[in-house]
Amino acid sequence: MRRVLLAIAAVVAGLLPAAAFAQSGDGARLLAGTSTLGQQSILELTVVTPRDATVEVDPAAPGWNGVEVVRIESANTTTTGSTTTHLLRLAVAPFSVGDVRFTPAVNIISGATVEARTLPAVRMTVLSSLAPGDPLELSPLTPPRAIGGAESPLLKPAIGLGAVVTLAAVVAGVALLARFVRRRLAAGRPIPEDAPPPPAGIEGAEGLLHHDPVAAYRSLAATIRAAIGDRYGFPAFALTTAELQRRMEGQGVERWQARLVSGLLEECDAVVYAGYRPAAERREHDLTMAREILAGVV
Repeated sequence: MRRVLLAIAAVVAGLLPAAAFAQSGDGARLLAGTSTLGQQSILELTVVTPRDATVEVDPAAPGWNGVEVVRIESANTTTTGSTTTHLLRLAVAPFSVGDVRFTPAVNIISGATVEARTLPAVRMTVLSSLAPGDPLELSPLTPPRAIGGAESPLLKPAIGLGAVVTLAAVVAGVALLARFVRRRLAAGRPIPEDAPPPPAGIEGAEGLLHHDPVAAYRSLAATIRAAIGDRYGFPAFALTTAELQRRMEGQGVERWQARLVSGLLEECDAVVYAGYRPAAERREHDLTMAREILAGVV
């Protein structure tokens, strides 16, 4: 039975990291020997290991005695011959009041071997964060107080006014859009078939061009539609501008010429039905284009 227990103990010992005390050259030094409860201090550790070994801090070791490792500030190494010196700077904080003695612990890792090492002990004086005579109990919370920045009494009326203004803007936008759509539809509306062309013709349109553009462009459109209807034998007055262009192309008119006629008629529709008023130069250009179209048709 004794041999079995010894064998089990040997196996357990092989699974745990090997423990060792501080080696020659190891050291631990606090930059500040006095601290208040929970205040962070810098602890410098010097660990000498074989050349290829690494060092890990063991914050769970019991030797820390209530001193917690907050973080590792830096880690530097210096290799000389077969040994490596590791310099670690740790931020630590004590949580026990009085004269505290603790021993930092690290693990030396070399290949598959882990060696737990205890460094030289460090002492520090930890002061209470309470002033002398303060009771060791929590003070009651102060009652709640009113603070500035509450909701303004004008906030809700302002929101209501903003909603009304927004609704009015939407209604106005819809009205403008409907008006625009009506104008566009009116621009594409065909001229009644029985509407006779103005007797003045192209010359009459020239006389009305600048002081009565609606009558002038109506005369231009009627004259061009009448000439196209006579030339190709279809009721041009009963067709929209787009239908007239397709009908002309179907009658063998070159596409560019059909588009030229369609463009001028669209300009006339915009002036007569949609309220468009071209500049004086554009009116003269439209009159010249009408003469060219009539010359080509006749």
